[in-house]
Amino acid sequence: MGKILNVSRQTINSIENGKYDPSLPLAFKIAEHFNLKIEDIFVPN
Repeated sequence: MGKILNVSRQTINSIENGKYDPSLPLAFKIAEHFNLKIEDIFVPN
């Protein structure tokens, strides 16, 4: 996933574990990869 999104494995791990909120452009890339809307993946705190 990190290679696909051009970010480190640590970044993906931190996002998955809720330790890091992705930038808006990265959030859009993640949503696009899974063919979902950002709000389907990320919820505001």
